[in-house]
Amino acid sequence: MTTSLDARLAQLRHQRREMRRELARIRWWLRLLQARRDLLIAHIAFPGETGAIDLDAAWEALAADAPTSRELAEAIWTEAPKGIPGSIDRIDALVARLLSYEARVSENAETVTADVVKAMGEAHRASVAHKVNHA
Repeated sequence: MTTSLDARLAQLRHQRREMRRELARIRWWLRLLQARRDLLIAHIAFPGETGAIDLDAAWEALAADAPTSRELAEAIWTEAPKGIPGSIDRIDALVARLLSYEARVSENAETVTADVVKAMGEAHRASVAHKVNHA
C-alpha cells in the first residue's frame, strides 16, 4: 500500500511542477505582451524632439551627451508599426485569452497541490499505522 501512495505522491508532485512551469511560461508571455502594448502606445504618444524649445545653458550642459529622440526611436522601433490600434486590440485579445488560460492552470495547480497534501497525509498515516502494527 505504501508503494502505491508513494507512486501517487510522485505523480502529483510531477503534475504540480508541470503546472508551475506552465504558469511561469504564461506569465512570461503576459509580461512580453504588456511590454509590446506599452511600446505601441508609446509610439502613438511620441514626445518628439525638443530642439525647438529654447533651453538655457544649464539644461544644454545636462543634455549635452544625451541621446536624441530619433536615436532612441530607431533603437526601439526598427520598423514603423503598422496598424497600431489594430495591434493593440489584437494584443488585448491575446492578453484576455492568456489570462483566462492562466486562471484555469492556476486552479488546476491548486487542485494538484491539495491532492499532494492529501496524499502526503495518507502516506504519513500509513507509515504511522505500519510502525504501530509492527512495534
